[in-house]
Amino acid sequence: MICHECGKVLNDNTRICPVCNVVLLETGGFFDKLAKIEGYLLSTCLAIMVIMVLFQIFLRNFFSSGIAGGDAIVRHMLLWVGFLGAGLATRGGMHIRIDIASKILSPKGMQVARVFTDIFSVIVGSLLVYASFNFVKLEYKAADELLFMHFPIWMMESIIPIGFSIITLRFASKGIQNFLRLVKET
Repeated sequence: MICHECGKVLNDNTRICPVCNVVLLETGGFFDKLAKIEGYLLSTCLAIMVIMVLFQIFLRNFFSSGIAGGDAIVRHMLLWVGFLGAGLATRGGMHIRIDIASKILSPKGMQVARVFTDIFSVIVGSLLVYASFNFVKLEYKAADELLFMHFPIWMMESIIPIGFSIITLRFASKGIQNFLRLVKET
């Protein structure tokens, strides 16, 4: 295993890098590349949002006008930031969880609970992917556009099924890993 922060080669059982103290994430070509793309998109969206808001403030204070549809773009960019951030949080296991089970269950019971949680998350995630895809399809048929550059709204909302798909894939990957680890230890 290689630390995604400092690049140090580590053994497979290590969960925290001894060099940079970073919690190690799952490795594998697809998920590592996906995380890099998510990180770049997240940074870009956040930068565009900040620049756009500051530019709007500047225009309103000095020219008594703003960018037509600028607020709508910022709201849709927030959607992208939220879903990309949720995908990265799921990758690192930093999504919302109820920690009371760790105080009640044994380590083996926690492993079983993790597998069931991952299965449930994949089922719910799959339903959300389906529903959000249908929502974006309806937006596509409506052919609404933002005032800003006449950008199709469905394109801005396409992050919803993409984000849910990424989260669901990560839960599926973690579920398979947790299940195999549970079977291996039994």
